[in-house]
Amino acid sequence: MNTPIRPTLTPVLLILLALLSAFTPLSIDMYLPALPVIAADLRGTAGDIQLTLSAFMIAFGVGQIFYGPAGDRFGRRPVILIGLAIYVLTSIGCAFAAEAGHLVGLRFLQGLAAGGGVVLARTMVRDLAEKDQAARAMSLMMACTSIAPMLAPLIGGQVLWFLGWRAIFWVLAGIGVAALVAAYIRLPETLRPEYRQPLVLSSIVMRFGGLFRHRAFMGYAFTGTFQFAALLSFLSGSPFVFIERYGVAPRAYGLIFGGMVVFMTLGSLLNARFAPVFGAGKILRYAVIVPAIAGPTAMVLGWIEARTGSIGMWPFLLCFAPQIATISLIGPNSMAMALQRYPHMAGTASSLMGVMQFGIGAIFGAVVGQALDGTIAPMTTAMGLAGILCLLSHRLLVRQG
Repeated sequence: MNTPIRPTLTPVLLILLALLSAFTPLSIDMYLPALPVIAADLRGTAGDIQLTLSAFMIAFGVGQIFYGPAGDRFGRRPVILIGLAIYVLTSIGCAFAAEAGHLVGLRFLQGLAAGGGVVLARTMVRDLAEKDQAARAMSLMMACTSIAPMLAPLIGGQVLWFLGWRAIFWVLAGIGVAALVAAYIRLPETLRPEYRQPLVLSSIVMRFGGLFRHRAFMGYAFTGTFQFAALLSFLSGSPFVFIERYGVAPRAYGLIFGGMVVFMTLGSLLNARFAPVFGAGKILRYAVIVPAIAGPTAMVLGWIEARTGSIGMWPFLLCFAPQIATISLIGPNSMAMALQRYPHMAGTASSLMGVMQFGIGAIFGAVVGQALDGTIAPMTTAMGLAGILCLLSHRLLVRQG
């Protein structure tokens, strides 16, 4: 009896997995320039149209917890293909939305569909690579994926200008079709038959419970989560702070945001180069020091700036840049180190980490949004706390795990 040939993590497969991971920034950032136009066309308020963004984010976060167990039961490939098919259909539905409520509901379904590619792309990397090589692969995926937030608003703005806002969702549907065809042709099944898990509620709860009880896993999960929370705090507060507080033009703010993405991309490439050399665990051990220094420094400066107005914008950028950039070191390495222990339920573990990152990160971002008072202090306070908690999660849980 012939032994089936195991798939390998080829460059083509890595690019395809990066595309699957990019659906979230594409789905969010591409239609942002069209929000005011959508509100006017659908006769909705700004709050109504803002719900289309919130609905996608909530569905994306909640949906991740289902994809991992489904991937552990039925395999990665069929779950991804079904998710992509639903994504295409809901994107087309968004293009035909007649009122704001319809668009909110369709965006919720679109968010549910988009989560599968992100969760199972990470899982497939774990299926095919061990910790240091997995960290390298995830860094390369992040480098590819980080291009999406830079290009998506530019593409969306041009499509809006020439074809209208509904065409943006046709473009997203087209990207979904391309990914679906590519996945159908080139995406292998990476789940080993002996690792298939039953899709029974009691078994799923038991697997999640086992992960919660493992100190090292939770340490890696919280380490990545709090670094992601710092990023969402920045995304939530920086547009208001830089544009309204410091008078930065919206176009110039785009350059600041783009600069942060460039730093993240460079960090991802460096991590991909050196993770196999020094080890993902060692790089992570030193990387968590950066947000623990940069974050609290910005926090103290933010308190001084709120009281005196004497600091100005540039010292904060010098703190934000290294803190945001290290997500490209902390994210892939913490994910790779956490998943290495669970080849038999990598999908479930990836789901839990995704839900934790998105859930806690969303709380940080929401608190920053509600606490904005015209100063930079709420944002820097959240980023400072996130930086401290990132270091403590690693030092107190991982090193004792």
